[in-house]
Amino acid sequence: MVKYKIEELDFLFIYEHKVRELENLCLIKYELDRRGYRTKIVHIEDAEALKAMRPIYHTKVVVTMACYQNSSIEWHTKNFVKFDKLIDMQWENIVFPMDEKDTKAYKNYSGVAKDVVRVSWGEMNKRRMLDVVKMDPRKVKLVGHVGMDFLREKLRGYYRSKEAVLSEYGIPVDKKIFLFVSPYFSDSHTEEYLVEMCRRFGEGWRYYYQDCMLPSKKIVLDWIGRICEKREDVVFVYRPHPGEESAQADEMTRKYANFKVIGDLSVRQWILISDKIYTGNSSTFVEAFFGKKMCYLLFPVPVPADYELAFLKEADKISDYAEFETTTHEEDDRPFPVSEELIDQVYTIDWEKPSYMKFVDMAEEVFKDPYYDLTREQLKAYYHKMGPAEKITKALTKITPLYNIYLTMLESGKPGWKWLEKKRRARRDLEQIAHDFEKTSDEEIAGIIAKIAKELEK
Repeated sequence: MVKYKIEELDFLFIYEHKVRELENLCLIKYELDRRGYRTKIVHIEDAEALKAMRPIYHTKVVVTMACYQNSSIEWHTKNFVKFDKLIDMQWENIVFPMDEKDTKAYKNYSGVAKDVVRVSWGEMNKRRMLDVVKMDPRKVKLVGHVGMDFLREKLRGYYRSKEAVLSEYGIPVDKKIFLFVSPYFSDSHTEEYLVEMCRRFGEGWRYYYQDCMLPSKKIVLDWIGRICEKREDVVFVYRPHPGEESAQADEMTRKYANFKVIGDLSVRQWILISDKIYTGNSSTFVEAFFGKKMCYLLFPVPVPADYELAFLKEADKISDYAEFETTTHEEDDRPFPVSEELIDQVYTIDWEKPSYMKFVDMAEEVFKDPYYDLTREQLKAYYHKMGPAEKITKALTKITPLYNIYLTMLESGKPGWKWLEKKRRARRDLEQIAHDFEKTSDEEIAGIIAKIAKELEK
């Protein structure tokens, strides 16, 4: 019989996109473990969570990737986490300009989400949290972006060599690598998806997607194709935006042997081994800055003011092919497109103390101080309203022997009762979602931490 087990933790980290978040969380986990805390990293669709109707993790602090409203907390923790405090990593620290002063904007938080502890990378976002969101100043923590720590000299050895990476993807090591980090969404979204995005970000989002983003992608891919056609010494690596599916880019791979679409490995890994770096309406240029690499901003179609990142308004942008083509030359000596002062406002440039150390110091404070505890009412507020059948099932699962029987039936596939089959289908669906998000294993997490430890403990 399958038996209900509880894992007692101090910090539980829940991630969504592996390439965006996992390495950063492993760096934080390394330091928290070193200080003696009990920690774990799980995917948002954790395998155990798929069958849980009771908490399988009891943790003092849960750390999530984003927390916009009550439903965000429910999505992350579902029924499988019992916790006292919540830290929002806020991986989407940067918002559209139209949202910066709009108190009702989706990314300006509502419900219990206003009461959690929130990470801010820089002063600009901190001001928004205080002036617009009206958050408790003690719960806005300025720590910088942990991911930038991997670009410090101390951790440079964590990444693989150019030769090792290119060999894995069958790219000749004598080629120049030009990296394009896509700021675009998938080529074709359903009307349902567009309606939801407009609900979150305003009706202008449809224009931004259809009349700016999609034409920009088409033009940029055309520019890249012209370079691929005439430069056999160059390989263009197209790095998709998280969740992006691009039929146009896939078609380019069939047309040009020196054009590759690669979503694996972190953006930082690719930045460090690339000879030229390009992006658009994206914060990727900041990672290039911290990696001490040049990055070019491609804006073939003007971005609406409400959707252009605020710190790109005065940036040096490239808007035509002739100018783009000159950047591919060896002798190009264009200055960095965004000023260091502006980058500091958004990302906090601190060459002395790494952000992961600032985060762990802050996390210790949150862990120890009852000021950051969520009240019983707040912890109840984010749950969805249950129907009668769900309430009965939930009540029965509180009796451990009955819950163990439920787990066994769920695992075995028998009996084929309607409500059990519904749970099994939901579990299969979530397993597919988890696969699509590239959920990883405990063994891979341990391997990442071992590589981190090797560099930091030299």
